[in-house]
Amino acid sequence: MFKSTLDHQAIPFDKLNERDFPHALFEGLRLAQARVDAIRKDSRPPTFANTIEALEAVSEPVDQASTLFHLYRAVCISPRMEKYGDRIDPIFTRFGKAIYTDPLIFERVERLYDSRHDLGLTTEQIVLLEKTYRAFVHSGAKLGTAEKARTLEIDTRLGTLNSKFKRNVNDSTNAYTLVIEDAAELKGLPESAIAAAKQEAETRKVKGWVFTLHAPSVIPFLTYAESRARREELWRAYQARAYSGATDNKPLLMEISRLKAEKAKLLGFASYGHYRLEDRMAKSPETVQTFLKDLADGYRPFAQRDIAELKALAGFDLQSWDVAFYSEKLKQQKYSFESETLRPYFRLDRVVQGAFYAASRLYGIKFIPKPNLPAWDPNVETFEVRDKDDQFLALFYMDPFPRPSKRQGAWMNDIRAGGMIGGALQRPHVLNAGNFTPPLAGEAAQLSWDEVRTVFHEMGHGLHSMLSRVKTASLYGTNVTWDFVELPSQFFENWALEPEVLDVYAIHQETGERIPPALIDKVRRAERFQAGYSGLRQVMLAQLDMAWHSLDAETATLETVEAWESRITEPYRVLPRVSGALISTTFTHIFAGGYAAGYYSYKWAEVLAADAFELFKKNGVFDPTTAKRFLTEVLEKGATEEADVLYRRFRGQPPDPKALPRSEGLSP
Repeated sequence: MFKSTLDHQAIPFDKLNERDFPHALFEGLRLAQARVDAIRKDSRPPTFANTIEALEAVSEPVDQASTLFHLYRAVCISPRMEKYGDRIDPIFTRFGKAIYTDPLIFERVERLYDSRHDLGLTTEQIVLLEKTYRAFVHSGAKLGTAEKARTLEIDTRLGTLNSKFKRNVNDSTNAYTLVIEDAAELKGLPESAIAAAKQEAETRKVKGWVFTLHAPSVIPFLTYAESRARREELWRAYQARAYSGATDNKPLLMEISRLKAEKAKLLGFASYGHYRLEDRMAKSPETVQTFLKDLADGYRPFAQRDIAELKALAGFDLQSWDVAFYSEKLKQQKYSFESETLRPYFRLDRVVQGAFYAASRLYGIKFIPKPNLPAWDPNVETFEVRDKDDQFLALFYMDPFPRPSKRQGAWMNDIRAGGMIGGALQRPHVLNAGNFTPPLAGEAAQLSWDEVRTVFHEMGHGLHSMLSRVKTASLYGTNVTWDFVELPSQFFENWALEPEVLDVYAIHQETGERIPPALIDKVRRAERFQAGYSGLRQVMLAQLDMAWHSLDAETATLETVEAWESRITEPYRVLPRVSGALISTTFTHIFAGGYAAGYYSYKWAEVLAADAFELFKKNGVFDPTTAKRFLTEVLEKGATEEADVLYRRFRGQPPDPKALPRSEGLSP
């Protein structure tokens, strides 16, 4: 697709053209197919090198183009790219499926798998061999011809549905605006939110103030606007995204669920949840259900208390559009500060430097700005990452602000993979993307406290890739089980409130004063505010995910989405359900992402993160010995060993499940 002459083979984004993708992808696919054919025709006895390593290298000719294609579909969404995706996705699905159901190749893999402990392999090689074997089995390599054909049909269709599901969420988010012309209806909103809405109106060339369904707009409105009617209007619009009309996701998610259930049955699993959890830390849906039930039992009384406090403050029975508003008022009463008063202390560029500082103190790395490297948007910043010996580790890209052409939420991706590629050890290029509050004209971007935590969270994911020392690309960095992947991110959030880190970034934009210790103490106490309510909601989302992925192909057709979601979520609700508002229709994590039957992993990893941070608190949050052990046993190891083995080696003992309620202030 290109040959880079930039530092560290940086992608020449200024030279990329959307129209180049089809040719690059199909040419890469042709070269990859030639590698597959070579494995199939190899008459020599199978060895780790000529079979497993050869399979690992099959996709190398197309990987970079494919990675950039998916990057552009997330950060530069356009009708042309979506059209390309609709055409290309099924082709790639069929290509991958053909490999992992090929009887000749599977025979070679199976022979190696059956004798894996007699081949003199390293631990990393055995893990790769076992992972490769499972990939074949999970793809249907042991099925008959008709069943293989059906799983291919299912996977192809799921790829199309996943893309459409995400597109519907994005389109419905962008389609709505709340236009306010009466300034009285802005009462309660902070000046920053009002100014941003005015700037949005001017951009759209309409009168008044414009609020959208993007997080930097909708969250302040629901938190501060005194107009209850307008809050309800915006809340209902947000919850009704992809609910009806041309962007209705209900038919899609029903079909996705039925197809997943059918695929699991074909492969011999009781449900899609059983299929997905076989090689994760939890191992089975039953383990997850027990884990979630225990969490729910612990959270429920505290959640009920949290809502009772809000009702007492409001003086009436609350609806969902009242929670953020009265929560903020109660927080002000309890801790004597407004969340908006924090923003001047949290200038985005300084927050990023604070995250860099914490990473440097823990792991001895440094971040060097590379302003001359091209990117896909002018707001993207690029940094070179080096270790304590000045060895190059990674390029780091940060894309912070929302755009209509950009996917919602915050995420981390590798835009160039790490590991052995083409016979050489390649260091990664890492992206942290967000949809943070953008700057007003002529000013620097100021973040909310939740956004600060998100910066540190995504940086934790980024460090997992940047610091990996794994040779095998498919085991590199964040390519770990889904219930382990959130550990580094949630763990790193803790440093956002450490005094030494705050001294670096929490500096008032106008006065230059560091944030007062008394205010930080309030923030720390506020961190535990409504932990019961928010914790129970996370359990509800995880249970909804597990419920969708515990269906079989028959029961997936029995109820409407509304009835199904209501029945599953009712035991975890402490507020009345609102008709016309759904979670499932915008639940991209599970219907168009990697978290299908895996949303529980956020809470699972929270337990690990809380337990890990207790060791740091005991030894010192920047204790070099403890940091070195976390680096060498977790961050550097990728998926080269079982996740629970890595964690126990770091911690010296199994994780304590009570560490999470202790960290949330919910211990009995």
